[in-house]
Amino acid sequence: MPLRALVVDDTITYRKILGDVLKDMHDIELAGTAPSGAIALKKIAAEPIHVVFLDVHMPDMDGVETLKHIKKDFPLVSVVMVSGISTRSADTTIEALELGAVDFIRKPDSPDAEANRLHLKADIQSVLRLIQIKQMTTAIHSPIAGPTVQAAASQTKVAIKAAPVAPVAAAAANVPRTFGVCVIGVSTGGPEALSRLIPAFKGPLSVPILCVQHMPPMFTKSLADSLAKKSKFRVVEAVEDEAVLPGIMYIAPGGHHMVVRSKDGKVVIGINDAPPENSCRPSVDVLFRSVATVYGDRGILSTILTGMGNDGCNGVRTMKRKGCYSITQTEQSCVVYGMPRAVDEAGLSDKSLPLESIAPEIESLIQFGRK
Repeated sequence: MPLRALVVDDTITYRKILGDVLKDMHDIELAGTAPSGAIALKKIAAEPIHVVFLDVHMPDMDGVETLKHIKKDFPLVSVVMVSGISTRSADTTIEALELGAVDFIRKPDSPDAEANRLHLKADIQSVLRLIQIKQMTTAIHSPIAGPTVQAAASQTKVAIKAAPVAPVAAAAANVPRTFGVCVIGVSTGGPEALSRLIPAFKGPLSVPILCVQHMPPMFTKSLADSLAKKSKFRVVEAVEDEAVLPGIMYIAPGGHHMVVRSKDGKVVIGINDAPPENSCRPSVDVLFRSVATVYGDRGILSTILTGMGNDGCNGVRTMKRKGCYSITQTEQSCVVYGMPRAVDEAGLSDKSLPLESIAPEIESLIQFGRK
């Protein structure tokens, strides 16, 4: 059965553009449109809606307020934010993702109408795959799901597993007892996960935190600013040649790879535009390889959080050879159990933890070392 979608935007032009793209797609049905958040809530209450494409900025009730109402009253409805390209839109989109929107798509701005249609269609197809995975994962773990639903979900889950990765022989033999850096890789569901993880730290760590969150340009700066307001230490979007210091979290800038390198006896950030890896730029693997080179003799603490795909798995493997303790987020606490699954199935995870247990574990390991 196709997903039923509601398009919410105060501009009739965007309602029509997005609606026309949805009508031309399989596996999704345009259930209707709404010019405001208030009307959207009435429509969701009146008929089955599976996914809402929600404009970020609207008069009266904006996208964030509408999202809060949907999350409270219709928790099974997936919400995808539709964002412009301004800094204001990026800030609001990050807030929505932290509140539980499953993903976002950007309004196309090309003068070529056909290019805009193809761009939107590709973005929506990616989001639909994510929603289908999320729904199947929810069905698998639901105590009230019948055997038919659980069987169908299990079959789908097998089909979307990350590609198998050969285990590393004797990976645990090189696990460090003390640490010089903490690294984090995260993708789909990341803003919400990070907004819960980072503020949970009791204070600055005695080591730097280096993080790759898969995101386009502009949005990572908004993410860093949002996390900094909630956290007890500095969180910044990394810049070229910036010194890497303890107690600071550095987030890779959207659209660029982030690496670390040694320079004049200190560690600094490097930013580059090398080709994407695992279809990602920034890529977790790219960062992790450089961390293995620079911090391999100091001890590396790695955390892989929710995300689609397997970016980060090969990077963890490389760091394991140099000295790395690897934490992965449990399947039940992930929006998408893809990136952690790849590390788990490769035999590279030293401990799998629910999201709420990860900050205390990291603090304990950094403060007291591995026993």
